[in-house]
Amino acid sequence: MFNAPRPGQPRYNNNINVSVNGLAASYLSDNPLASSIYDEGQVDPWSAAPSPPPPPELPGVFSRVIADATAPSIYTEAFAAADPNFTGDMSLSALHRVLVTSKLPASTIDRIVNLVSSRPRVSKLEFFVALALVALAQQGKDVSIEQVASIAQQSQTLPSPQLDLAHLQASPFAEPAAAPDMNGHSNGYDEPSDSLPRQQGLPPVPAYSESDPWNSAFRNGGAVAATGGLAATTPGGSTLMGGLPSNWWNFQKFVTIIILPEKQGFILNRYTVYVIQSDNGAQVNRRYSEFVFLWDCLVKRYPFRILPQLPPKRLGEQRRKGLNRFLNFVINHPIMSADGVLSAFLSQPSFETWRKNSPAISLEEESSTKRIDRTEEMGIPSDLEEKMTLPALVEHWTRICTVADRTVRRRESAAGDLSRLHLTFNALTEQNAVCWHLSDPQGECSLSSGVRQGLKVVSGALLHQADALDHRAQTLQSTSLEQLKGQRDLYIAARDLFSRHVRLSPDRVDVLKRRVEINGRKLEAVKAAKKEGFEVEADKITNLIEKDQVDIAACMSRRVFIRHCMWYELRVVLHNRENTLVTQAMQTLVVQERDFALAVAGNWSRLVEDIEGMPFE
Repeated sequence: MFNAPRPGQPRYNNNINVSVNGLAASYLSDNPLASSIYDEGQVDPWSAAPSPPPPPELPGVFSRVIADATAPSIYTEAFAAADPNFTGDMSLSALHRVLVTSKLPASTIDRIVNLVSSRPRVSKLEFFVALALVALAQQGKDVSIEQVASIAQQSQTLPSPQLDLAHLQASPFAEPAAAPDMNGHSNGYDEPSDSLPRQQGLPPVPAYSESDPWNSAFRNGGAVAATGGLAATTPGGSTLMGGLPSNWWNFQKFVTIIILPEKQGFILNRYTVYVIQSDNGAQVNRRYSEFVFLWDCLVKRYPFRILPQLPPKRLGEQRRKGLNRFLNFVINHPIMSADGVLSAFLSQPSFETWRKNSPAISLEEESSTKRIDRTEEMGIPSDLEEKMTLPALVEHWTRICTVADRTVRRRESAAGDLSRLHLTFNALTEQNAVCWHLSDPQGECSLSSGVRQGLKVVSGALLHQADALDHRAQTLQSTSLEQLKGQRDLYIAARDLFSRHVRLSPDRVDVLKRRVEINGRKLEAVKAAKKEGFEVEADKITNLIEKDQVDIAACMSRRVFIRHCMWYELRVVLHNRENTLVTQAMQTLVVQERDFALAVAGNWSRLVEDIEGMPFE
């Protein structure tokens, strides 16, 4: 089916022969950190700012407020309780639940929240300033940012608030949100009964071996049982798998990357540490430079395989997510997943120590030791070069990711507005505790009391809706949005593969053939002249011809291997992932949106019943 020409417009028709400043410059140089191919006058998918850009953040302001003041232990305990998933920020609803444990009036809590944040999410610095304001309010002092700055500067210690964290009310969606992954196996609501169970990942690959850095023996032997026997070895010595196992998407392995809260290293050499957690429970710490080393090894060993880019170093959370997508792609690639360096990267406690103590790491192309037999060579379509182009898929998926990211931000903003509305309703009912219409302050007004009680019920429903919206935004960001970005990364990686093919596939066959022809004529002339000692000269020329013929045979084998790799990546990797994983992503999105809509409808349905008795007169 793949050998037949595609009807109508070609499936891939983008011209890859562009200038160095265009496509051909995308991670083809020796420095993968030099630039990002996304900066082409379009929206940068790696940008942390959605469109339209959010209001400017204020971490610099609050860092100056707190300065070098020491925070009491209650600060970190409260933040850990409000942010159990260590995301580094929290919703306004989560902040409100912590502040409620201070027993302060609702109007004071509303004022504190409005002082520390104008955005839907609250950072750790903003959270600490909020707790300092709580302490000031409990001490009867002026609740202001200036007062916090003054105390922090004078005493070098932030004031300690009185919080009853033992009675901290958990979010109704806190437990389901604890471990959402990029494939939607946890959506925060009850999964439908017909959902597919997640399968166990493939067994770990063996350690790195200098004699077999590609672990070809493992792929042809040990991997067969893990993939249902579909990784067959041909009589010709092929080391390539024949395809993917049935239901392969249920057997994918996953790693999760989190960032350690505090940077490591000395003052002038501070760096971020990424904690990689595997399905099998293994956990290792890695620096970004070690990801670069891994990428460099893989792209040199497997230049004709689809390999996603690394995100630029300048980004924080976006970089973590990009690294997560990169690793999850590589560990599920049918060929690169068995690489010895990758195995060490995921298992060695100290990757730097392993690099120092291990023998020289081979960076030779896999084509240097692998060969394709005649049967596999016959399976390569004659029009392969016509298939190795891309239409505007990258641009389309970039726009899809941008709009999806904008959807997430809008839901976060809506959740923040509902939380503020909840706080304002609480302050309102607190201020209207006594009906102004009564001449006797000790009297009771049934109308005012009934309306006030109804407002409390509505306020509670607004808080529940805010929690649901924020949870849905975070789940959407960690599942569907990451899946969509994975598709975008796939096409960008395919585009880079075609560029590497143009750059790295040329060989010296024509030069060698001309040299063999010249040396052949020279050999005939030497033999015809039969000068004294001509046998030595003839043997020398013969050796040169034989060496060139061996090099020609190796180059021709490399040509066939490269064509097989390109066809394999198109037929097995790109074709399967671009279709199957889109289906998986859409099913995840639809199921989660359905469950979210049902939960929202249930919240408002209960509210209709609860406020039915609100008085009119």
